[in-house]
Amino acid sequence: MPQEPPPPRIVQREGIVRGMTSIQAPSRYVLRSVENGRDVDYLYSPSKELDLSRWKGLRVIVTGEEGLDDRWGNTPIITIQKIQTVGD
Repeated sequence: MPQEPPPPRIVQREGIVRGMTSIQAPSRYVLRSVENGRDVDYLYSPSKELDLSRWKGLRVIVTGEEGLDDRWGNTPIITIQKIQTVGD
């Protein structure tokens, strides 16, 4: 019997949106921890209408499906379903 894939992992993460300088990164933006300054998740939006540059430098809460990119195993990627500034 074939094994079913695990259900999507929907998470909510808080941090500051930063631009990435590495052209090899899976996304141009990353969510950075407020507590320790480390990268938490790369940010990906399947929608062309979501311009992540307008969120750059802001403290946000991101909700979406979290997964790993084979090339970047240490930092997961969130496919954004919802993004809002903290305090909204």
